[in-house]
Amino acid sequence: MLTNIRNVIEKYKMIPAVIDEDDTPPRLIVALSGGADSVCLLYALRELEYKTEACHVNHKLRGEASDNDEKFTRTLCEKLGVKLHVRQIDVKSLQKKHQSIEETAREARYAFFDAIGAEALIATAHTANDNTETVLLNLIRGTGLRGLCGIPPVRDKIIRPLIEVERAEVEAYLKEKNVDFITDETNFSDEFTRNNLRLNVIPLLEKLNPSLNAGMTRMCKNLYHDWEFLHSIAVSALETVGTAGVYKVDVLLNQPPAIIHRIISLILSKNNISPTSKSINAIISILRTGERGKINLAKDKFAIVSGNMLYIETIQQDYKKN
Repeated sequence: MLTNIRNVIEKYKMIPAVIDEDDTPPRLIVALSGGADSVCLLYALRELEYKTEACHVNHKLRGEASDNDEKFTRTLCEKLGVKLHVRQIDVKSLQKKHQSIEETAREARYAFFDAIGAEALIATAHTANDNTETVLLNLIRGTGLRGLCGIPPVRDKIIRPLIEVERAEVEAYLKEKNVDFITDETNFSDEFTRNNLRLNVIPLLEKLNPSLNAGMTRMCKNLYHDWEFLHSIAVSALETVGTAGVYKVDVLLNQPPAIIHRIISLILSKNNISPTSKSINAIISILRTGERGKINLAKDKFAIVSGNMLYIETIQQDYKKN
């Protein structure tokens, strides 16, 4: 397993190499929940001689159990001599309308990661099994190509050294090292969609293909190359469609359908708007009518079509109730 982790780190250039004594090694911080995967990651990186810190988020979702998780991580890091960053967050108080607890908790965690420091690398313990679950979740929700690429090994300052390691390898490593970890009791409830997949659907798929996780990992790599190629074409095409925030409709519609979707996605992202399929298809629909129109994409954000021009405009709205 350690060789696999080292190869993944090197293949995806996760951790910059220290060339000489004058180089400052990057801060490497393990997102430590106390569960098997994150405990394994902490021990493995230390065994591979990486200097690590750790961070833990107490989401305050499971009462005493959440506090016990925090105590476990504190005790573990004290034992190993690892610096630990802890943040307690009342996730339920942050939950927005139409947002799940899982989404809210994820946002809170990543906000904490950002607060730790822009120069720090955050190592999360996503495994090949997690990737399989994510791909299947995306699939049943009707994802596009990007969603089928799964969990990226590297995203900005987030690195995932275990992304090609299977959970069985994690458990074997911890057993060999005689290392304790916490088991979240909610993992055994199929109330949540991801758990339902893990507990009920994936075992059926593994009967059809015992190498399901390896197959998913291979598929994700291949599809990512396809996505990367199409994305590069869309970025180049965007430069011909328009600059300074104003885009030519006729040039845009002259692109292949796959590139049209990607160009509009880029335009929305540039304006800090989530590029959902619904928004992209709504814009394409109004572009094809050849008429003037306005689409509300997000709070105060509108796509405006006027003649041969498309642009995004911020228009302040009065949301007060009468």
